[in-house]
Amino acid sequence: MRRTALLSGLVILGLGTMGLAQTSGAPPDLPEPELQELLDRQAEMSEAERKAEEDFLNLDLSSDVDVSSVERVPSADQNQPNRTCEPTPEMNANLRRSNKPGDRAYRDIAVYLSTTNVIATQDCTCAGKIIPHETVVRFEDRLRRELDVDVLTPDHTRGLYEAYERQIKIVDAMCGEY
Repeated sequence: MRRTALLSGLVILGLGTMGLAQTSGAPPDLPEPELQELLDRQAEMSEAERKAEEDFLNLDLSSDVDVSSVERVPSADQNQPNRTCEPTPEMNANLRRSNKPGDRAYRDIAVYLSTTNVIATQDCTCAGKIIPHETVVRFEDRLRRELDVDVLTPDHTRGLYEAYERQIKIVDAMCGEY
């Protein structure tokens, strides 16, 4: 078995090397005029602009969150884990359905708003964690308008979900179990 895997790896490596050897030294044609425009603009950037862009691109956006300075809030004594809170009827319907276009985006928005609200209000109870359906819909509508789409997909709300994943660590430190 080990010989077969080694041989397969060598064959793949050899094919990859042959493929590289067959490419010409000329850069490929750029498929998008917008990309060429960005490359032209990048060539004209000042040293300060180039440094700022490099700093931005090197930002650490990992989900590691330092919660060492986060203090327990007074309502932590009344903390109710989110899993024990009664969702809105609309969220219940969304969770049961879960295959309609836009459902995942709705849930991403709801959990993001929930953790944001707990942090802002320091309310660890279900009242602080359950976001009214109308609030989620308003946020969803605004995001659809900004993105000029009819239906939000998980790609549209990935950043919100990633923010939720970071914020949940802060909420856990403030309240106990989210």
